[in-house]
Formats: sequence, structure tokens, C-alpha cells
Amino acid sequence: MRLIHKKALVTGASQGIGRAIALRLAQDGCTVVVHYHHNREDAEDVAGLIRAAGSTAHLLQADLADAAQAVRLGEQAWTVAGGLDFLINNAGVSYKKHFLDVTEEDFTRFSDLNFKGTTFLTQAVARKMVKARVEGSIYTITSVNGIRPGLGLSLYGATKGALETLMKGVAMELGPHGIRVNTVAVGAIETDMNRAVWEDPDRLREVNEGIPAGRFGRPDEVAAVIADLLASGSYLTGATITLDGGLLLMRGYGKPGHYEEP
Repeated sequence: MRLIHKKALVTGASQGIGRAIALRLAQDGCTVVVHYHHNREDAEDVAGLIRAAGSTAHLLQADLADAAQAVRLGEQAWTVAGGLDFLINNAGVSYKKHFLDVTEEDFTRFSDLNFKGTTFLTQAVARKMVKARVEGSIYTITSVNGIRPGLGLSLYGATKGALETLMKGVAMELGPHGIRVNTVAVGAIETDMNRAVWEDPDRLREVNEGIPAGRFGRPDEVAAVIADLLASGSYLTGATITLDGGLLLMRGYGKPGHYEEP
């Protein structure tokens, strides 16, 4: 119960990495505001598991592609939890598309949810922290594709790279207030976003060969790292934690070829 009396907002907490983070923080005694967009049933399941673990859960819905809803989420989370010590920006969208097939709709979807919504949610929570003199922590889940592009992931990686740069600037500006801001750049993690890969033996073998650890990571492994860092009250700020089984050390997988129209 090392995070008892602490309060966190976790976005995209109904499934995948967000779900694992919410449950791990609750296991350590933290009150958790569970954010979801569409999937209320799964979000309620997460909230139920948090309460069963003896912690407090609050459920809030918002479409983070809408900046106004992102701001409202931050303000509502602060109110229902009675303040926040931690913000975990996890919600996002990811899919592959060749750059020559990218549409304005794709651009808007990636930039609004992955970048704009996260920006203004972080601003809303940070304003509350500064005013209340809370020396909190903000962690944003990014991607190795924000550091090194992947095939079909140019636009997705660009939005995650933008978050990497943004959060380092935020860390500098919030440092005088005792607020620590870091990112976790994840590699291949077993979530619904990449289920098509890890359920296909041939594709999975190809990906695993490009990872020194030889396997996909698990959501609970991401959650454990974040929980440990939050519990440490660390001096760490403005940093990127690369959690990828060593993927960035390798050349990666897949080779670019000639474009073929769909």
C-alpha cells in the first residue's frame, strides 16, 4: 500500500496498458479515476476490480479528441477525487497506413487524440496542481515509433514524437513547482491494438526476432515500471523511459518496398 492517500487519473483505462496501470496503482493503495471513451462495460469492470482490492475508483467518460472534453475531464477528475497527485496519459490511437494513403481524416484523428487532447488535459491538471501546490507526477505513454519511425507508422510516430518534445518542455516549466513530467516509450506490447500480430505465429516470429528480449511485453510490465517510479518520489523529470525489450537496439523488422495502391 505504498501509494495510499495518493490519487491518480488514468486515461484509456478500460483496456490494455491503461487497465493494467489502473489496477496496479489500486493494488498499491491509490485512488484511481478510470477514464474511458466508448467502452463503459469494461471500464466498470476495472472500477469493480479496484474496489474489490480495497481502493477507491471513480468512472469518467470523455472523448479526448475534443479539447473541451479533455479539459473537462481533468477538472471533473480533480473534483471527484478531491485532487490529483498523478496523471497518466495513456489514451491514444494507433494503426498502420502507408504515407501515400494517409488522408486528412487520418491526420485529424491521430493529431487530435494523440497530441491535442493529451496537451490540454495535461494543462488542465497541471493548472490545478500548481494552484493547490501539489508536487505531483505526470507520465505519458508514447512509443518507440516516436523515436524511430516504423513502416506504415509515420503519422502515428510523428504524434508520439510530438508528445516526447512537448513533455520535455512541460517538465522544464513545471519543475519549479515540484511537478515531475516524464514519458514511457513502449515497444511491442500485447494489447488489442496489435492483436493481429501476436496471434499470427509467422508475424509474431518476425517481430520477436527483432527484439533482444525475444518476445512482446505485457501491459502489467509497463504498469509495474510506472508504479515503481511514482512510489519512489523520484528526482527523475524530463526523461524518456524506453520500455521495449531492447527493440531500439536492433535494426527492427520489415523492409520498405515499392508502393502499391490498395
